[in-house]
Amino acid sequence: MKLRNILALMGLLALGLVIYLNRDEFVRVWHLLQKLRWYVLVIIILLQLASYWVNGLYYRSILRIFGYEVGIERLYEGALATNFVNYVLPTAGLAGAGYLSQVLSPEVPRGESFLTQLMRYALSGLAVLFMLPVGIALLLASKESANPVVKATIISAAAITLLAVLTAALVQREKWVYHILNWIARDLKRVFKKFDVERVRGFADEFYAGWHRLTAEKRKMAVPFGWSIVYIAIEMGTFYVTFLAFSIVMNPGITVMAYLFANIASIFGGVFISTGVFEVGMAGTLVALGTPFALAFSVTVVYRALNLLVGLPAGFYFYRKYLP
Repeated sequence: MKLRNILALMGLLALGLVIYLNRDEFVRVWHLLQKLRWYVLVIIILLQLASYWVNGLYYRSILRIFGYEVGIERLYEGALATNFVNYVLPTAGLAGAGYLSQVLSPEVPRGESFLTQLMRYALSGLAVLFMLPVGIALLLASKESANPVVKATIISAAAITLLAVLTAALVQREKWVYHILNWIARDLKRVFKKFDVERVRGFADEFYAGWHRLTAEKRKMAVPFGWSIVYIAIEMGTFYVTFLAFSIVMNPGITVMAYLFANIASIFGGVFISTGVFEVGMAGTLVALGTPFALAFSVTVVYRALNLLVGLPAGFYFYRKYLP
């Protein structure tokens, strides 16, 4: 069997596993959909599709800093495919970063493609932190700022900031990174005789070529960061609109904090599992901020189920399209 067919089969099995693990959510959402305002659900679906388009615009803006021009349709497909890979392979986003390099190959070197996706994670995380004061300010107006969830979110945000600073500091130490990669490559060479050590070094060279270009064009990074903020804003808007589908006008501060805390939870939990971490963080935050459990659970289920229904099937299709 060809490698492409093997990878396609693995992707299909992973998609089936995700659907199986979320089967209860899909059954519940079917019953909930019968009671919701259908035209609001259409808005949610359109907003979800728009968020992937914004991801494509982010990719285009940062690739232009590298000096590459890639069509927005291809980048949109890549955003869907990368999201699929990240969901079925919980590796803290590394699987998606690796797959994006396949989508952009051969025009964009793999090291720079990998860096493009890593910067997406970094800028999205920064956008989440950027929105944190907004959520707290909105909660201040509703006298919810003393809630333990707010304090936990601030502490978690501080931890993410520290992790980002340490990661950036490590990347700046090129000699250390090359030493670590050479050490890993030599060990792999002992186990796998055909392992190409020079390919690893070439990847590192491409990565740092892109890194030096980004650090030399700091002002241009404002554009991809702007698209990251737009992406987070659209996702928050989608979550807020989900309440409207239940005919509930929710305090926007609560929806912002629930979305932020769910993202923070998924950052730490996504290293090991991709199913349930985001949902538990979102529903738990809503309940902690005073939302009735039934409403918190229902909104979370509908929001995530529609998110999966929009992203995963299309993501699997484009995942197959760009397999080597």
